[in-house]
Amino acid sequence: MSVTRNTRKTVNGLAGTSAESAESWTAPPVAVLWDQSLVWGLICIETLRQLGVPFHLVCAKEIAGGCLDRYRVLVVPGGWASHKVRALGEAGKTRIRQFVQSGGSYLGFCGGAGAALSSPPSLGLVPLKRMPLSERLPNASGEIWIKRANDHPLWEGLPPSLPVSIWWPSQFMLEPAPESFCLATYVSPGAGFWVADLPLSDLKDEAIPWEEWEKIYGINLDPRRLLGHPAIMEIRAGKGRLILSYPHLDTPGEAMANRLFLRCLQYLDAEASRCLPLRSLGDKRSVRPSAVPGKETLERFRHAKEAVDALIAFGERHLLWTWRLPWLLNWRRGIRGLEYGTLAVVMTHLLNCIEKTSTEGEEPVDRWVGTAERIEEEVIRFCRLARNLLLEEKLATQTTNLTKLGKVNATVDQLRGQLFGNKMNHSGLCRELFDELDQFLLIVLRWELGDEK
Repeated sequence: MSVTRNTRKTVNGLAGTSAESAESWTAPPVAVLWDQSLVWGLICIETLRQLGVPFHLVCAKEIAGGCLDRYRVLVVPGGWASHKVRALGEAGKTRIRQFVQSGGSYLGFCGGAGAALSSPPSLGLVPLKRMPLSERLPNASGEIWIKRANDHPLWEGLPPSLPVSIWWPSQFMLEPAPESFCLATYVSPGAGFWVADLPLSDLKDEAIPWEEWEKIYGINLDPRRLLGHPAIMEIRAGKGRLILSYPHLDTPGEAMANRLFLRCLQYLDAEASRCLPLRSLGDKRSVRPSAVPGKETLERFRHAKEAVDALIAFGERHLLWTWRLPWLLNWRRGIRGLEYGTLAVVMTHLLNCIEKTSTEGEEPVDRWVGTAERIEEEVIRFCRLARNLLLEEKLATQTTNLTKLGKVNATVDQLRGQLFGNKMNHSGLCRELFDELDQFLLIVLRWELGDEK
């Protein structure tokens, strides 16, 4: 499953090809924090590849050990901010603060942006706060137009407004913060913009007021809650700079958004080079590890992926979701579609990479078979329980207004707790499985990229 198929957009005839972008990047590789990114990490590195920007994947443990001393720019993809903070721990948090304060640059998208804010759980890198859930638009996704808020150099050569994608972002609190500058604001929803499971193109404000929809859904739905609000912020912290973007400028194939992503990287690297002129990677290329998966590991992952494929097909048969993009499901309100879609995309990528690198039994010892067995067991168990939950949730929709959180009935509540816990930022079996997949996916990506640390 490619993350780029059917997602390419052009604006004003500008295609933004990889070749054009690669010629403009002459700086050292950037660091990409992998932990707790999963599908958001995959789209980020796919776009970096398309832009021709060299990068190295780094994990929380390596950051805690001081690896950022070798970089000028840290990119933090989307994903739950709370899980990223958990993975980094106090040592990792301290290292990132030191990196920024001493002149390093930080670029965060969505959850990676939220992780930098002062609202807990966070890294507390900047004084900006997250807007309370009760005030923001919590379930917006798809294309939205942004416009530049000033004549910042990263906008040079770009139109004054352009389309980007958002995927269920938070929002910045509308409070002035020292050394903070708004770079772009939201202007208007674009093609394919949704709130919850409602496509905006099919709704007419004059027919059904937003207030009525919000009473039915029990959440904020009016897109006007976003318009005019900051979308991208720049903050100075010590000698360093951060650009925090709730729009996913790293969504693959979106020409103008990807160009803005590249401009952000160029600007941040140039600023960091003033304080850290000697930081450079490029002298020492890491090598692909010699221990690759064997035949048994490959078979375990094939079995696990079969279970996931069956679960996705099950949900499609029951009209619970469809594929919105090659890497993203569109699901009915009240179920955990993001988690199920993430599992499918990650398992597909893992299996594809393992099939490319597997020795098919040539190695005398398959060192990854224990991990593969554990993942296979957890995936099959997860999929079995998920089927039961989805059927129970479908039945519950006949008598109640289903939401992801809150009490439904004894069976649904028990299964949800077992699979996801009782918060939006999943826990339970899902968190255990995603933690395992997150770590193994990093290993597999390093085989693929030749980027072993």
